[in-house]
Amino acid sequence: MIDNTENNTSVPLFSGPAIAATLSFLLGFYTLMITHHISRISKPLDQLIHSYGQWIPGSVGSGALGSTGSYSGKEALALMVWLLSWGIFHALWRKQDLSIQRWLPIFLVSLLVVTLGFIHPVIDPVVVFILNLLEL
Repeated sequence: MIDNTENNTSVPLFSGPAIAATLSFLLGFYTLMITHHISRISKPLDQLIHSYGQWIPGSVGSGALGSTGSYSGKEALALMVWLLSWGIFHALWRKQDLSIQRWLPIFLVSLLVVTLGFIHPVIDPVVVFILNLLEL
């Protein structure tokens, strides 16, 4: 907990809300990555993912700009996970003082992993390995 002694007032500042915000950001990114790879391996799952985002303008149809297709569903699911998890974690940790020194390396490594998960030459062997394990 950090005491803010500016203007002779003591306002406690907790690290929980900052960790809640960054963790929910990561979960939203992981949702985007996972739904992307799921939609690549299965047409029925691609259509299911697309159904979550059909309310987004441009998600269906044709024309000069075309259609965003299932990407709209991926965005919608990632947005739902991000906002829901942020609300839950913030409510749980708003008065908690969590260790930022322990969280920062976890956050940075997780951010690196999710970034690599969007690079197809890196992640495709992993996706194929998981498919072989699941026998899909």
